[in-house]
Amino acid sequence: MTSLSTPFANAAITWSQTSKYDTVYDGKVLNSQYDLDFSSAYIFDNDPDLINFYLEFKDLPRVNMFNDSIGSWAYIGLDYDLDGNDEYRLQVSEITLKTDRSSVKDVAYNYKTRQWSSCPISIFTNIDAGQKWVGIEVSRSCIGLPKTFDMYGYAEYDDNAGVSYDFAPYPSMRVNLLGSSGGTSTGSTSVGSTYTLPETLANSSKSATNFTESPKDLSKLSEDLLPSVVTVKCAGGSGTGWSADAKLSSNLSAAGFKSIVVTNHHVIEDCLNSKDVTLVLSNSTSVAGKVVSWNESNDVAGVATSTSIPPLQWIGALPKQGWWVGVLGSPLGKANVLTTGIVSSMNSLAKTFTLTAPINPGNSGGPVFDSTGRVLGLATSKNLLSSGALAEGFGNAHGVPLLCSTVITCTTEKDPWGGISKFAAVSAAELEAAAKAEAEAKAKAEAEALVKAKAEAEAKAKAEAEERLRLDMKNRCIKFNGDLQLAIFNAKNAGVTYPSSSSIFNGIVNIAPSELDCNYINVSVFDSELQNKQRILATLEVSITNGIATAQANANKKLTITCIKGKLTKKLTATNPKCPKGYKKK
Repeated sequence: MTSLSTPFANAAITWSQTSKYDTVYDGKVLNSQYDLDFSSAYIFDNDPDLINFYLEFKDLPRVNMFNDSIGSWAYIGLDYDLDGNDEYRLQVSEITLKTDRSSVKDVAYNYKTRQWSSCPISIFTNIDAGQKWVGIEVSRSCIGLPKTFDMYGYAEYDDNAGVSYDFAPYPSMRVNLLGSSGGTSTGSTSVGSTYTLPETLANSSKSATNFTESPKDLSKLSEDLLPSVVTVKCAGGSGTGWSADAKLSSNLSAAGFKSIVVTNHHVIEDCLNSKDVTLVLSNSTSVAGKVVSWNESNDVAGVATSTSIPPLQWIGALPKQGWWVGVLGSPLGKANVLTTGIVSSMNSLAKTFTLTAPINPGNSGGPVFDSTGRVLGLATSKNLLSSGALAEGFGNAHGVPLLCSTVITCTTEKDPWGGISKFAAVSAAELEAAAKAEAEAKAKAEAEALVKAKAEAEAKAKAEAEERLRLDMKNRCIKFNGDLQLAIFNAKNAGVTYPSSSSIFNGIVNIAPSELDCNYINVSVFDSELQNKQRILATLEVSITNGIATAQANANKKLTITCIKGKLTKKLTATNPKCPKGYKKK
């Protein structure tokens, strides 16, 4: 299960609701960074007024994905009056996310008035722990959140382009908070109820040290459970249901109802207009039932009856792979059939699991129970082979957490789905060992945090020292290139000033070293490379100085030449002697 959290690390979940998986990317151009899997809502025990919404992404979020200068953003849309239009949007835009569950502050946007409200929101992630969600926390009372509303998540890359975006879910999810009735729909909607929902009751403890083992007396356990299991008949079809241990609401009791029977939505969906079904008890007695709550996406429903049916306990931790399970139901129209198997796989996020116990049409809605008799889920469907035939030993069950909020209000136990099951006895020694382990883990975490902080400080100091070194090297590099350029200029200028010695200065220019690249400096070899080039430059500067001195001496030296014209001869002495007109140099 994805580990959700608020800025309060030790808060426990008291209510939650998760949308269906979103398998379709809604935009025309896929950007996997902004692809949503689902959205969810949670209330924790640290402050019951606060509600936390989560956007679950396919990829790990990036801190700047909503601060990228092109309008990428995300939000939770909240529709209060269920008319398909948002009242509030909790937006994530133009902010840099934190990675360690600490919050970035913003305010909620009132979509009706098109104005920012005064209600603060906290935006947080847990990227450091590899979590793929972005959480948004807000006060329910501040935004006036009703107990029943529709919600959905939205994420978009590049708002200007408008082609890369995703909704989750689509269409929106109906949310019923604790104590809500879910409205008084006549059956046309996928989620609803006609009475205030029943509430959970505390479980009595049942000892079991190993849930992978079968019950010591399966015959006795089956005998105890069967009176709680019924056949549900609706419009010519049938399924199975079971009486859930719950406290009926006052208006259910006032209407004369005494028990709440749980089954699959698909078992009663053809009776949603009339709400009337027939329940056949284990002793073959038929009694009337009234559909009072339903949730199509979770495939669960509640049927109230005025007959008192012994209830089964059901709140506890989700099962684990390998647990023994039993199934009671009415497959193929035959009542009171028992099959057994194990939990073959778990999907803790979707709150579903598969089982090897044989199930068939008619088992739908029946209890899947553990070795103590606690109901873990509802037998829901079988998988198909590629040929279309039903796969044996590969059944699907919907876990009992899916009942919460739409069939039963789950308020009795703190975090019943993630905590220690009350059916597993915990000794004082085990509690002491757990406390010791927690203290040791905390001490280890603190020590690791100190080591990490020290390493980060050392890394920072090293980085700063390296930066100073690079800056010094760059300055020396620039100075060398300047000195080299000056020397080459002097050599070329001397060649122009003393043309008779230009070949000397051209030769000096040709052997000059190349300039250093000051934009890319290899720290490990820079000093040796600079020293070598400085030695060459020093030699070059000496050669230029000597060449200029020699050129100056040669320029000032007097020469004697002999000039002839026919039989006439003249000798001339000067620094740059030239024969008179009509004479040729001999």
